[in-house]
Amino acid sequence: MKKNSLIITFFLLLLLGCTSEVDKRVQTVLSISGANRTELEAVLNHYKYDSQKLKAAKFLISNMRYHHSFYSIRNDKQHPLLDSLVIDADSLFFNSVSTFADSLYHENTLKKIKDISTRFRECYGVRVAEQPARVYWKEGYDYNWITAKKLISHIDKIFDLREQVASLRSLPIEDFYEYVLPYRTVPDFPLVDFSDTYHAFMNKYLADIDRDSVHEVIQRYNFVIESMRELFPSYPYEEEIGYQELLFHGPRDCIPIASYGISMLRACGIPAAVEFNACYKQFQGRHYHGVVLDKNRNWLAFNPESSIPTSDNGSFDTKDVLNIYRFMFSEQKDAPFFLEKEGEYIPGLFDSPFLKDVTAHLLETISLTLPYQEAGSNKLAYLATFNSETSSGIIPVTWGKINRAKQNVTFPSVIPDRYYFPVYYSPFGKSFSFGDSFYLNKEGEIEKNHIEERTDSVTLLRKFPIKQKLVDKAIKLIGTVIIASNEPGFHSCDTVGIIADTLQPYFQDIKLDMNKGPYQYYQIKTTDEYPHAALSELEFITDIRYGYKNIMPASSLPLFLPEDTLSEDKFEVRLMDGPLERIKWKAEYDGNPQTSPEPYPTIYFMLEKPQFVTKVRMMPLNADNGIIAGNQYELFCWNNGEWKKILSQQAEANYITVRIPSGSLLWLRNLTGGKEELPFYVDDNGQQRFIYRL
Repeated sequence: MKKNSLIITFFLLLLLGCTSEVDKRVQTVLSISGANRTELEAVLNHYKYDSQKLKAAKFLISNMRYHHSFYSIRNDKQHPLLDSLVIDADSLFFNSVSTFADSLYHENTLKKIKDISTRFRECYGVRVAEQPARVYWKEGYDYNWITAKKLISHIDKIFDLREQVASLRSLPIEDFYEYVLPYRTVPDFPLVDFSDTYHAFMNKYLADIDRDSVHEVIQRYNFVIESMRELFPSYPYEEEIGYQELLFHGPRDCIPIASYGISMLRACGIPAAVEFNACYKQFQGRHYHGVVLDKNRNWLAFNPESSIPTSDNGSFDTKDVLNIYRFMFSEQKDAPFFLEKEGEYIPGLFDSPFLKDVTAHLLETISLTLPYQEAGSNKLAYLATFNSETSSGIIPVTWGKINRAKQNVTFPSVIPDRYYFPVYYSPFGKSFSFGDSFYLNKEGEIEKNHIEERTDSVTLLRKFPIKQKLVDKAIKLIGTVIIASNEPGFHSCDTVGIIADTLQPYFQDIKLDMNKGPYQYYQIKTTDEYPHAALSELEFITDIRYGYKNIMPASSLPLFLPEDTLSEDKFEVRLMDGPLERIKWKAEYDGNPQTSPEPYPTIYFMLEKPQFVTKVRMMPLNADNGIIAGNQYELFCWNNGEWKKILSQQAEANYITVRIPSGSLLWLRNLTGGKEELPFYVDDNGQQRFIYRL
């Protein structure tokens, strides 16, 4: 009896050993799926005699464990009016363009589309908002609510595509599973529609296109979405409604644009995925984009609706991005989510089981090993970069595994020409440095910052570097003239002033020659080589002693040094050609340094009668990142993994004087306005040196 028991145990262990990892994960998901287990088991039972679809079903079910979001299966009660109008618009649009298959982008086609768009909006556009959206959202894991009917329909639809599209049949099965089969593209994104809905809407528009030509496919997709949008008004709802969001005008986030776009492409047989960059070098936010797999097995990046992929990815701008991550459907065992030691803190960006670092397909990367001698049991360390949008002022962008024996940490995917902060995290999410912050140059070498070693008082003038592209515009304004006349047509006129030097990004005066004045009409005329009035603010200055009534106080000129004193001319006032409330719609009078009448070559100043203008106080188009008098500022110093506040004050002039710690990296924040901020140090000459030059 004992011998028989041993034999049975042996065979059970043998059977368990033969159970695949996928089968084990399927069983795990089934065990936690509760009342929905019967639905998932029905899918597996449905395909028990179809090995290919059974493997596909197991792939989807085995990876459901961590997929979670709000969800709402589309039904006739959610918005019957909108559904019917979308069907009508889709039918009308398709019937119109299908007759022009050989010349879809021809002028006649575009004219017909415009005609049907106008007629549709006149008849139905206002009706869209007559009913509120009734999307009944629930929240849960996919394994708790996806039905057998929905999953079977989805799998069958995708396999039908595989039979119809030759390139899908030759696609490696692992890529087919990962980039065509999934019903999700972005983890945690609200789920409404599956492949049948996406296929029914988009596939007919791609029927005449070779699916191997991903450029043509994306061009057609962009054309359809942009054209259909002309039929609908601005988005009228306060919540998400599914893919139909794409058809409305108005500002939209890149996440739904990418998610719905990639879902539609997959539902039409195009291997595709959604990627995002961790952040930007100098600016806030991140961007989600799409990638498609071409016939040469290259991943090509693009922005759904607004760009098409190029064979070398050359049109996809990556010069300012940090690491790029792709959303996978399957669990990525080399992601921090699975690598961390139990109880180890994982930064929010990396707290996902579905991230895959794919930076190398768009950017040059290197492997970088740094010393690591910190105590503790962490398995992971991070390279972070500055980001003023986060409460901590940094955001981790890539991870590395700590080697305790060698006392180092290796980061396998690091982008050169970036500034990094090496950090690790406590169990409660507090960051600590394990080395000095550094700039990794274009050759992949760490450069030591040239940092001032004194603690003298320094004068700060900016929170963000001057942008070279704006400097270039200011340079092109050299040669701009101010002409004056007493004839409205300027047939007879005098040149009374000229921009002879590069304007700086603040108010400065151009003195005018009034020997032949006064004049009734003034004109700022740019050059023929650069006919763009990139002047953000203008004030025409006169002398109060002339006794003019059409005046108001002039803006002050800036003060940049403590020893400077502004001996304001108490007689200088601003001459007006109309009440400020009536003219401030003009970019040159709106008080915003970031707007200008740049599209135009000239700016006119026309008075009711001749008057003397002694100066033109002007400011070139700029990003308004200097110190602004009256604004509230905070200054931080980087110290052991965090930004520590060392100053909080209101600026009294256009500078801030402060005593800084020796060898410090600093961050100046404007609490009153503006988002652009960048760390800097102060060199031996007392000049601010930002970590990046723009």
